[in-house]
Amino acid sequence: MESEQGWRTKGGRTFHNDPSCDWLHKDQNRLRVIGKATHEVVEVRWADVSPGQLQPCDHCCAPAWLERHGREHRADEKPCLVMSDDEWWRGTLVWEPVRRADGLWWATVTYDKKGQHVTEVRSQHDIRAR
Repeated sequence: MESEQGWRTKGGRTFHNDPSCDWLHKDQNRLRVIGKATHEVVEVRWADVSPGQLQPCDHCCAPAWLERHGREHRADEKPCLVMSDDEWWRGTLVWEPVRRADGLWWATVTYDKKGQHVTEVRSQHDIRAR
């Protein structure tokens, strides 16, 4: 499976779908103008990011941007990676509306694995954003 990736500034809290995102570079320029240090833009593998660790950019992660770039999904589905048999598989998820009694978030995930279309319920531990 190809590695799903995005970008962020080193130490930043926002992820970007586009390394040349206008908002990413405007923020970098704003920091330079006020004399602050800036951090380099680095690649992020979604499989290495915990749920909630990074926030999506309001520009290059917005539905209109995703549609223009052929990355749109149904409104109730979110793209994800699902861990199964020690491998990450591309899929989609629909989160349950509240945490379960165990304190974890759970989602119905759908993904293709070795030619099989799989739908199952998984906890946040087996799911990563992509």
